[in-house]
Amino acid sequence: MSIGQLCGLGVLAAALAMILKVMGTKVAPAVPLAGGLALAFFALYRYREPIAAMLALAEEAGIRSSLEAVLKMMAVGCLAGFSADICRDMGEATLAARVEMCGRAEILLLCLPFLLELIRLALGLVP
Repeated sequence: MSIGQLCGLGVLAAALAMILKVMGTKVAPAVPLAGGLALAFFALYRYREPIAAMLALAEEAGIRSSLEAVLKMMAVGCLAGFSADICRDMGEATLAARVEMCGRAEILLLCLPFLLELIRLALGLVP
């Protein structure tokens, strides 16, 4: 799917949710959730080849593990943001904030190897 199609899918899901909400149906809250999951799936599918190419180049440069860690951090950020948005859509702002906090903590954990390497580098510079 192109970015135009992805955006169209998002707008279509939002319009359908709005129509169902006005009609008073009980499935209205499920439409944005399903639309968001579909968007996430199609976006991941769309970007799988560029990510594979980047990983291949990183392998040649000897930095694959670093790039994988950065991609994991990006994925955690996207997933936490997506999950928090769903919580907010359901009226759970406090839960959304906790999901975001967990995402930030996970990203911090993924940064630890980089921080340790930075500390080792700094200690190596001190006589």
